[in-house]
Amino acid sequence: MKLISKKAKISLYLDTRRILNDGTYPLKLRVYFGKPKLYDTDRSLTEEDFEKSYLAKKPRDDYHKELKIELAAIEADANEVIDNLKVFTFEKFYKQLFATKQSLTNIVDHYNNYMLELDDNEQTGTSSSYSCSINSIKEFVNYNRKKPTNVITFDMITPEFLKNYENWMIAQDNTRTSVGIYLRATRKIFNQAIEDGIIDKKLYPFKKYKIPTGKNTKKAIEAPDLKKLFNADTRGNPFQEKAKAFWFFSYQCNGMNIRDISELKFKNLHGSYFSFLRHKTIRTTKQDPKPIIVPITPYVKEVIEKYGNIKRGPNDYVFPIFHHGMDAKERHRINQNFVRFINQHMKKLAKNAGLELKTGTMEARHSFTTQVTRKQGLEFAQESLGHTTLVATQNYWAGFESETKREMANMLMNFDAPKPKRKLKAAG
Repeated sequence: MKLISKKAKISLYLDTRRILNDGTYPLKLRVYFGKPKLYDTDRSLTEEDFEKSYLAKKPRDDYHKELKIELAAIEADANEVIDNLKVFTFEKFYKQLFATKQSLTNIVDHYNNYMLELDDNEQTGTSSSYSCSINSIKEFVNYNRKKPTNVITFDMITPEFLKNYENWMIAQDNTRTSVGIYLRATRKIFNQAIEDGIIDKKLYPFKKYKIPTGKNTKKAIEAPDLKKLFNADTRGNPFQEKAKAFWFFSYQCNGMNIRDISELKFKNLHGSYFSFLRHKTIRTTKQDPKPIIVPITPYVKEVIEKYGNIKRGPNDYVFPIFHHGMDAKERHRINQNFVRFINQHMKKLAKNAGLELKTGTMEARHSFTTQVTRKQGLEFAQESLGHTTLVATQNYWAGFESETKREMANMLMNFDAPKPKRKLKAAG
């Protein structure tokens, strides 16, 4: 039986897609490990020289013999790095082969490399958060500095540095929540560099410095105000009508995130219900993610019929927010714009209805959580929201009965309904 090698394979590749001004083509290092990836070598060759040196078994003239030796040395260096890696990843390979000593210790470069990895995984929102984090730290380092620097070494970031950064951020009218988000990204970069053996764990500053946690007050909208909002007159204002439709679609569909609504496809619809995996956790959950089940109530069906795509193939999006061919960054941008559209018009709708309250898309999710928790308990809300952090609680659920979910979904839109006296049981 033939064994399949798990070692990454190295070769050189002449990129003839782009000719340079001197008539040569970029020489790339091709690494194959499950998929191919190309790296620049800072060298370029003509097609003739590439064929007569690298591709030739025995070059005929001295020039091409020497050139073949030089190219073989590039492959040898790459293979040596691969042999020394205990676990191969493209990121570790790049750092060991191409990164300079300064780049290895420069946290800015580590941020940039990790953001490229996030972009490759289509985690554009997380990548954007890391970008905000390192830009904020660079702004702090270069504050009142005549010659700005783009080099921030790991040993510069001490507990004292982090405390001064926190104070500076607060003085710039940023919240402790923002500080916490930015520095949790920094902590991730530190942990990754230590794991890769690039820096000594003695440099880790987060044992002495504690990242602040802001008060994340989740304001839910109470049933009487939900009723006023739902019955608010949108005649003659299609923007407010659409915003309200998607806001209450999110509210009734388990507090569904707008990104998950945007990603929903017709293949996810299964007659009386639809199922989806949360975009936020689908790539970060170690175990197989559990699909969230949502009953298709008359209201949900009405929104799909009114605002859904005309073309309804299995792989077509339910709503015309995304379209095929969009890359990850474009989908992130379009989704953010749609969230802003809903928030802006829901704010105007609430004001016209005489309601002084926040009506952003997150309030739809918080309102769902509050209503369900009060009426059916935390266990039901936990499964419906698709949280993955409370493992012990999730293991308790075998899943609630479909009819229970349907009853709960319909109850969400009955704002005058009293709290049920009986407690709904989980299946099994």
